[in-house]
Amino acid sequence: MHTVSDIVSSKIESYCRTWRMELEDANSILTGDKIVSASSTAQSTSISDDIELGAICSQSWNININDVDTKFLGKEYNLSLYLVDYSHSVTTYSTLEAYTYAELSKLTIEQVSKLGEVLDGERIPLGRFTCVKSKKSGGNTEVTFADRLYFSDKTYVPKVKLPAWSKAVEDDICKQLGLQNGNDYTIPAKLRVKGGARLYGKGHIRLKTANFDFKISSIPKDTTMRQMLSYIASAQGEFGFVDRYGRYVRKWYGSSVKILDNNTIDLPTLSERQNVIVGIICKVSDSETLRLGNTTGTAGRVLEFENPYMTMSLLRSLWHRIGGFSWYTTELFHRLGDPRFDVGDVITYVSESGESYDIPITNIGFNFDGGLSADISAVGLSVEEQL
Repeated sequence: MHTVSDIVSSKIESYCRTWRMELEDANSILTGDKIVSASSTAQSTSISDDIELGAICSQSWNININDVDTKFLGKEYNLSLYLVDYSHSVTTYSTLEAYTYAELSKLTIEQVSKLGEVLDGERIPLGRFTCVKSKKSGGNTEVTFADRLYFSDKTYVPKVKLPAWSKAVEDDICKQLGLQNGNDYTIPAKLRVKGGARLYGKGHIRLKTANFDFKISSIPKDTTMRQMLSYIASAQGEFGFVDRYGRYVRKWYGSSVKILDNNTIDLPTLSERQNVIVGIICKVSDSETLRLGNTTGTAGRVLEFENPYMTMSLLRSLWHRIGGFSWYTTELFHRLGDPRFDVGDVITYVSESGESYDIPITNIGFNFDGGLSADISAVGLSVEEQL
């Protein structure tokens, strides 16, 4: 969850708020009333209708812009949102300094007066995107922006000498895609049980994950860059995505970052009971399958995935991270959309009767039109559906 100042946080959670969207490339900034509306595809941690390991999912935005001259196609932009502060009666210099003279000359007096101040001077980054489609009609331009994982479905041809460590392969793929690798291999994760309690071994020694870096001696034929990133992510018990700063990162679900109630969301659709991960099965090859936990599927959810690089040592380490994870399958509409939420965050819904439900954000998509709303879901099959 992205952190903002107390002033911006309070305004995000209020009913009286107005958003503006901003596009910035190397040469100019496009903002204010020129961006009419926008919607994002659902950024996902799962490709299917069930929770997964190793999903590598892209995000894109469709944006309608009141613009006829700018050439967008192929350019990279930083996309952000900010809250408008109308407490000032006049437009100040700080409101206008983001514009070039050419852009300002196109604005009417009415448009300038509506720009407002950027609340607390804070913009909330949404990501770095490349324009992959641009269509003009009259005075409007409809553009589609996608993160760099959009280009990852082509066959991976290593630029590093094999055998190589997984980090070197991950770095190589990121470099080929024009991404910074934001994953830290130097700090082992400290293990916790659900609820946040620390895990200790013999001698009261704090348990940490094993070093997840492993050797890759060859690449399976016709493997794409997305698939290769997926193998590395699933070996670490995680999923991968591009964060709001344009870096490739991996994560797994943690503790709850926010409590929601019926004041800001429509009544959610919730599964009858919790899903609990009780076992894990990894197909290494046609002749080798690794299992841990209760893998009969009768006591809870069993995660199944394929990874040609999996070893029992790696499987034990990631099992410590994901075993016992529980959640409710959910669909909800967040009327007061919160751009601080990241895919993979866990939120808690509290009903009017006081019952609480932990919801991992496996899918999140935003709609912007001056206001902001969000569709949030947590996928997951019941034990019966899995069987």
